[in-house]
Order: sequence, then C-alpha cells, then structure tokens
Amino acid sequence: MPDPYNNPDSQPEATLQAMIQRLEERGRHPSFLAMIEAYVDLVPKDRALCALDLGCGTGVVSRHLLKALHQDSVIHGADISAELIKEASRLCPDPRVSWDRLAPGDLPYETASFDVIVMHTLLSHVPEPMPLLREAKRLLKPQGQLIIFDADHAGTTYAQADYETTRRIDHLLISAIATHPAICRQMPRLLHQAGLVLVHHDVDVISECGKGDYWLSSVQGFARMMPSIHALTPEEADAWVKFMHDSHENGSFFAAGAFYTFHAKSENEDALARSNIERPNSLMP
Repeated sequence: MPDPYNNPDSQPEATLQAMIQRLEERGRHPSFLAMIEAYVDLVPKDRALCALDLGCGTGVVSRHLLKALHQDSVIHGADISAELIKEASRLCPDPRVSWDRLAPGDLPYETASFDVIVMHTLLSHVPEPMPLLREAKRLLKPQGQLIIFDADHAGTTYAQADYETTRRIDHLLISAIATHPAICRQMPRLLHQAGLVLVHHDVDVISECGKGDYWLSSVQGFARMMPSIHALTPEEADAWVKFMHDSHENGSFFAAGAFYTFHAKSENEDALARSNIERPNSLMP
C-alpha cells in the first residue's frame, strides 16, 4: 500500500485532516519540540540566513526557524502538497516565510542559494532519497548546513500481549506510513554517496512505560488514519487501538522509538567548484 505522505493531496479528506492534526500535535509535544529546538539551536543566529524547510508539511519547523533566526533571514517552506502548504500559510502568514508548492522534478531554486536546509521527517517518505540529497548539495552554499531529522521507524514498537503479535502489527503499521522505515540506518552511506560530509549525529529515544503520552497520541493518530491506509483489517485495527488504550488505563502501556538528527555539509569550496553535479530528473512523486 502506498505511503500516504508520498502524496497527501490524493488522500481522502478525513485522512488529510488526520495527517494535519497529527503533524501539529506532535509539533507541540514537549519531547518532540525539544528535538526540533536542539537542531535549530545549532543554526547561526548572528547574521541573516536563507533557509529551506524542505517537505515542510504544516510548517512546524519553518515557524521555529522564523522565531529563532536573525530577523532579516528569509525562510522557504516547501512541499509537494497544496493542501499542506495552504494550512502552513494559514498558520503562519508572516511575509518573511515564502510558502512554495513544489512540482515534480528539479527544485526551483538557484545553485548555492541556501545557508541551511532542513529535511524534517521527509526522507523516510520520499521514494528516491538520493536525487534529493544530491539536489540539497547543489542548493547549499559552500559553508551551508544540511540537517536531516527522521524517525527510525523500523525500530518503533507498540507492545502487544505477545512478541509475535507485536512484531507483526508493528511491521504492518510502519510499512503503511513509511516508504523507507530504516532510512536512518542508511544515512551515513547515502550522505557519502551524495558527496556530502557527515559532521555529527544526535539520537533521542522516546520510551513510555506504564502510561502513554507521545506514543498514545500516535495511536490516536493511527486510529484516525486506519480506514484509509488499510494496514490492518477493521477488526484488527479496533483490537489494536483498544489494547493500547486499555494498557494505558491499567498501567501496562509500552511503546518506544528512536529519532536521529544528522548534521551534514557540502564539500569544501574548492571540491565543490571541481564537482559536476547533475540535476536529477525526478525528486518527488
């Protein structure tokens, strides 16, 4: 089944609204918010920058960049979804943010035009990550930063009554909402192949035992999307949601997942000048 985040505008209205609600819910959660703030804090604040929030969704990260960066900075929030861009512009009409609807193909920006590019929970949903990484290299200024933040979906788990049930349902759910569940495990190799230099990485784990909070809200988000993603039968979906809520109520809840932030840069200026980066034919569905 196709990842609904590949093309949000093709989803039923109920699914699209569930996606919008979930993007905003998790963006407000203290644990998730802390991870965003941690990487935004590493972006220079002493001068005006040009920043690109690629795959911006409802604009959660763009709004954080707007608050954190130098007041003369310019921010582009870009997404393939007209509906998500519409919601992002409604939530943040500030003229310092340009909300850009992307068409399939090359990104509509000049070479070496951005000081920082953020890909926040993007690459796990993109069918072909490598062309997008190469395009990011093209767009970065010589000393620019690339920040990639994503979940290690392959390791995310919502504990059920036994291991086999847990493993089966975890796999079905994650496979339904992530094109590349293990993208974080591939990032060092992909960055190297794209000619980008990995500077460092950070990892955060959200683990909830007994009572659910972040992961319980994720369960609720899944519940809103299940009729259209068809990851489980209606009976299985109802049983899974009930089990997770009952576990929360009786104090036996368990769910956990890891999130990685990769900080990369383009090659040094001389190497960049020598390289011949071909623009990809297709970046997004």
